[in-house]
Amino acid sequence: MRFAGNSLVGDVLLERTQGLEQEQQALLEGAPLEQTYQEALALYAQAKHAQVEQIEDRIENLIDRQQARLQHTQANTPGLLSMPSAKRAWQARQTQQQARLRNLHNRLETVREIKEGMGIHAPKIEELATRKMRAENPELASDWDAMREAARRHQALMRKQERERKQTHEQRQGRSQSLGLSKPL
Repeated sequence: MRFAGNSLVGDVLLERTQGLEQEQQALLEGAPLEQTYQEALALYAQAKHAQVEQIEDRIENLIDRQQARLQHTQANTPGLLSMPSAKRAWQARQTQQQARLRNLHNRLETVREIKEGMGIHAPKIEELATRKMRAENPELASDWDAMREAARRHQALMRKQERERKQTHEQRQGRSQSLGLSKPL
């Protein structure tokens, strides 16, 4: 009976060890996958940064032009002797140009928020790059997710085995101490 229990424990440990070896091998083989994934993500992040910079510059130029138009409109106010319809048209143009300027400032603020803001796990721009890269490379993303899941399982298994080792060690120490106490002097 005693040997059968030890054999079962040995079989379980052997299976765990083989499973760990397979996971470690997958992790080692996954190193190029990790490098590929990180390089692709870096390229997408760089492209997003360039895109945000370009949009920001374009909006700033539009703001400058709109401010010039608004100043030109303000400089050409209708005179005292102008028709009421000309004054209303001038006021409507000025209101429209001010609204356009506010709209451009709001857009610029949104772009800067994306550029400098933080998302849940990373800067917003990196989250956008990740989302785009994953959408355009679903196989790479799937392989990356599988590799990360295997790594998490491996870490969980290692922690579990460590806890079991500690628990077994504590039980052995407890037994040896109880045996030591029960010995007659």
